[in-house]
Amino acid sequence: MTFHLPWACVIIGCIFVSLGRASNTPDVYPPLWKESPGQFSDYKVEDGKYIINIWHYLERLGTYKILLNKTAKYFEKFAPENEQNILWGLPVHHGWQYRTGRLADPTQRTNCGHESGDYLCISVDSWWADVNYYLSAMPFLAAVDSGIMGISSDNITFLPPSKDQTNFCYNVSSCYSSFPETMKKWNKFYQSYSSSFEDLLKYLWAAHIYFLNLTSYTIFPYFHLTLPYSLESFSICLFTNMSTMGKYYDNEKTDKKKFYWIMFKSILYIERLLD
Repeated sequence: MTFHLPWACVIIGCIFVSLGRASNTPDVYPPLWKESPGQFSDYKVEDGKYIINIWHYLERLGTYKILLNKTAKYFEKFAPENEQNILWGLPVHHGWQYRTGRLADPTQRTNCGHESGDYLCISVDSWWADVNYYLSAMPFLAAVDSGIMGISSDNITFLPPSKDQTNFCYNVSSCYSSFPETMKKWNKFYQSYSSSFEDLLKYLWAAHIYFLNLTSYTIFPYFHLTLPYSLESFSICLFTNMSTMGKYYDNEKTDKKKFYWIMFKSILYIERLLD
């Protein structure tokens, strides 16, 4: 469908209000969920370290699956079968990007991510894939560092892409060195599993907002070069509207738990508009 940018800011600024009256969407697993790794032993091991090719759809998806499996016990008090694990939004978002072809090479100079070629390849030339890298690498590595994954921080490393290697971090120490505050926000979330569901949402939202700010002011200046103009404008609009949403959140009359859920649903709804 055609998505007119003049309406983008209006939608981002007010859609969470209308979504508050919308019914919940059904849970849907990301594409190839069953085929993705579900435990560390499913990955290659070299010199005592698990080597994850984060530029392969199934291997990146597997980091989310392991994260969900390892955190399931913390959410069982809220609902059975891991239904209320608020980290589900991460793999669902990644699956949507794969399903809609956003992880493929947009320049078409390679067959990376295209159905006619290496369809499980994630292209470093894709803006969506590059930004999603940080929504997979940092939550996953922060979880490893927090201790909830049951392995040492030194036992995990991600493979670099074929180019632009300096734009990414590949293990716990390098991510902390490059993005210390974001890693601390995620670590705080993992250290707060004894909290209420509302507090968990608050900590997750804090990590996500910090990531958006990081993307806007640190990562975004580079990655916007690989983003089509219309989506670049849309993304800028999203970032600039965060302050307005923050003021809404700070209002003492705002239902905080409802706010978090509506904001997460807003992101998914806007993605559907971009399909």
